Amino acid sequence: MTEVEATAPLTRRRVCGTLTFLANGFGMGVWSIEIARVQSVIGASDAEIGFALLVFAVAALCAMPVAARLATRFRINRVVGAFGVAFAVALSFPGWVSGLAGLCLALLCLGVAHGSLDVVMNSRASVIETAYGRPIMSSFHAAWSIGGAVGAGTAGLLTGQGLSAATILTASAAVVLGVLLASAAGGQGPIADAPPPRGLVPANPLRRLAAVNWSPRLIGLCLIAFFALLTEGALANWTSIYLKGVLTGLAGGFSLGYLAFSVGMSIGRLSGDRVVAACGRRAVGWSGAAVSALAFAVVLWWPSLIAAVVCFVIIGLGMSNVVPITFSTAGRTARSASRGIALAASAGYSGLLVGPALVGGLADLFTLPQALVALVASMAAIAVLATFALER
Repeated sequence: MTEVEATAPLTRRRVCGTLTFLANGFGMGVWSIEIARVQSVIGASDAEIGFALLVFAVAALCAMPVAARLATRFRINRVVGAFGVAFAVALSFPGWVSGLAGLCLALLCLGVAHGSLDVVMNSRASVIETAYGRPIMSSFHAAWSIGGAVGAGTAGLLTGQGLSAATILTASAAVVLGVLLASAAGGQGPIADAPPPRGLVPANPLRRLAAVNWSPRLIGLCLIAFFALLTEGALANWTSIYLKGVLTGLAGGFSLGYLAFSVGMSIGRLSGDRVVAACGRRAVGWSGAAVSALAFAVVLWWPSLIAAVVCFVIIGLGMSNVVPITFSTAGRTARSASRGIALAASAGYSGLLVGPALVGGLADLFTLPQALVALVASMAAIAVLATFALER
């Protein structure tokens, strides 16, 4: 077999893996735009919609360990295909509900499907990266970010045409379903995360946790994932609110902060694989987090439009590759890629739950700018942990 013939199937699997991330990001981008319209349709208050979104996050978190276990027992491509179908179908559910109870049930299903797909698609990406022999995880996460931007833009455009939330979510679900089925079918092949001997996978959940190789590095990776997604979740919820309060007299200027962060994140992930290959995971992780902490401190100290745009682009660039390289390292540190990524992803989702609530609670006790100092500390903690937990 020639080198080209040997490389072609691996390249095809990378393309299929990228399409999976793209489709999942597209679906979540559409849903992020339709949340407000679904809230209006069912007449839910902010507190009620917040509770429903909490159901989604908790469901995703609880589903991750189960999905990781399935990924170690069955062929990874089949598991990705099954959860991809579940995610696409569940994506349409929130558009057809008529009350809060129905929305919570719909988001329970969507959360389980999304959390499961998140783990198994990252597991497959880790296996493909290992076969490549060089860093490519950031390219998968860049596809997710791009898919989210395209999904949000598409939903906004269709909303402007007068289409209902149910129609947009259902049409988007059909598109996502087609892409995910194609990516699962095209990714079939010998590259798979081989299941461990059954004796090494205890049935009891507590015994499963005890069976994990809890090395200092793996604990550090879970903490990095926790602080990274805590920071991203809090920025997504509080950036515009903070800038709206400090950028007086600039109509619409407050929206540029998170937009700049998203642009920086996409650019950083698109170029992340080359940067990681040149500098190493450890250097990219600690330096990116340290620079991001400094940039956010500048935003809090000098609240201006120029500082906000420039510094949030820097924060996006700095934080863009922290999660991909953490997942990638965790996949090689634990006993299996699925187990390591599930642990890191579960820790990250815990941070995603804690972040917005933590900032809100601190803002009640102090002021919002003072509460946001916690995010500077969070990014600084990532920089310290990365110096020993991430690979050189």
